[in-house]
Amino acid sequence: MGKRRDVKVGGEGVEMESGGMMRWLLTYADMLTLLFALFVILYSMSVVDETKVRALEMALGQAFGLSGQVSVLGSGATTDTIPVTMPESQVQLTSTKEKIQKWILQKKLERDVKVRFNERGVVISLMTDKVLFESGAAVLLPQTREILSDISELLKQQTNPIIIEGHTDDSPIKQRSIKSKYSDNWDLSTARAVNVLKYMIRKGVSPDRLSAAGYGEFRPLVPNIDDITRAKNRRIDIVLLKSDLVNDRAMESRELPMPSDVKTKKQIEKENLDSLTY
Repeated sequence: MGKRRDVKVGGEGVEMESGGMMRWLLTYADMLTLLFALFVILYSMSVVDETKVRALEMALGQAFGLSGQVSVLGSGATTDTIPVTMPESQVQLTSTKEKIQKWILQKKLERDVKVRFNERGVVISLMTDKVLFESGAAVLLPQTREILSDISELLKQQTNPIIIEGHTDDSPIKQRSIKSKYSDNWDLSTARAVNVLKYMIRKGVSPDRLSAAGYGEFRPLVPNIDDITRAKNRRIDIVLLKSDLVNDRAMESRELPMPSDVKTKKQIEKENLDSLTY
């Protein structure tokens, strides 16, 4: 076995192993690495990305079971504080979408009902063929009422505005019996949207949250190439908007008067002052 070599440092009689003389460099390098990581984190936190913060709030809300509520991160509250409800938040929209997806699976409606996110909010697409209406008709079928009753129950407890949109394919209306009621696809799609709206009102959805629109064949999901793609475009879209109706009304109440109104008011005040006699 090799003999251990001892080295005397500085003549003070302090001995150490030659292999351990440079171990302090490892500790020093670790410290520098940690400091570098710390400053990188501090720099990244100095510029707040609202989108990323929202995403983090949503993830924390789902992890701690706070669906539809502000997370501890967003509110600055402790876990024993009652969170503030935010119906317009991304967390609640995500929760609503998950509930609808679960309902679709339970009812085995995967082919007839679709749900997705887009820039406006949550979109529930109901295929019209033999599910909502007969071809060329706007009268709700019996199975339609059951589907819309369930959807209304899921949506009526919220405050977000809802737009009901009617869509058709690009096939023009030619049958005289249908054309006597609906002159074109605009009329048909609008009538279908309005009938869905009225039924949802009867099922308890607040009327001031609802609006209806008909787009005919001009907003297809896919190009109208064949019968399969045309069937996908014949649909009713129920859009749960991201904006909150309560907040929207508060903003409307704070609207400033138009410049013309201000000018007219100043003119009236000036005329009143000129008409005063002393």
